[in-house]
Amino acid sequence: MIPLKQILAWDVKTWNRALQFWQKEGIPLLPKNARGLEVGAWNGGITAFFAIQGCSMVCSDIEPLAETTRKFHHGLALNHLIEYQTFSATNIPYLDDRFDFVVFKSVLGAIGRNDQIAQQQQAIQEIHRVLKPGGILFFAENLRGSLLHQFARKNFVPWGNTWRYISRSEMEGFLSNFSKKKIHTTGFFAAFVPRPEWLKSLVALFDGVLFFIPKRWRYVVYGIAVK
Repeated sequence: MIPLKQILAWDVKTWNRALQFWQKEGIPLLPKNARGLEVGAWNGGITAFFAIQGCSMVCSDIEPLAETTRKFHHGLALNHLIEYQTFSATNIPYLDDRFDFVVFKSVLGAIGRNDQIAQQQQAIQEIHRVLKPGGILFFAENLRGSLLHQFARKNFVPWGNTWRYISRSEMEGFLSNFSKKKIHTTGFFAAFVPRPEWLKSLVALFDGVLFFIPKRWRYVVYGIAVK
C-alpha cells in the first residue's frame, strides 16, 4: 500500500474521506483495466492510487511533471501503467469518449484564479467531453467555506487572494450535464491547523463527527459524477 501522505500530500485525514468514498461508490463501477486521466496531478499521488489498482493512467498537469514524480511511480513499479502529458484541463488534447474515468484533487481554485469562473466551467466541460458514456468523474476540491475560512486564506495563504474557491452549489452547477452525481462535504477546524500533521489529523477526526456544522461552512467537497 502507498502511504496516504504520498497520495494526498497534506491534510491527509480530511482528504482521505474522498478516497474512501471513491473506493466504496465509484471504483467498483469501473471496468477491468480501466483507462483513466488525472488532471492537475502535481506529485502524481492520485495517479498512483488508481494505477496500483490496475488502471492505466494519463498523469497530466499544466506544467511538466517533476522528475521526482516519475521516480515515485517507478519506485512503486507502476511506470508501465502511466504516461505523462502536459496540458491545461481547460483544453484536453484527446478526442471525445476516450476515458473510463477522470480524476482531480484541488485544481479548480487555481484554474479559476482571478475570478475566472468560466475557466472552471470549461474544465468540467472538457472532462465531460473526454469521458466515455457511463464514465466517471472522481473529484475532490477546496470549497469557499465559512467567512472565517475566507478571511484566513486572504490574510495567511500566499495564493488566497488569487484562487477562486468554489461553493457547493457552484460544484452542483458545474456537474449539471452529468446523468448522476453524489456530492459530499467535509472539514472545518482542521483548515486552521497548519502543522504538525499529527495535530491536523487529530482535529480532522474531530471535524468528522461535527454533523451540526452547516455544509456551506465546510472547506472540502468530494464525490463522483457519471456521464
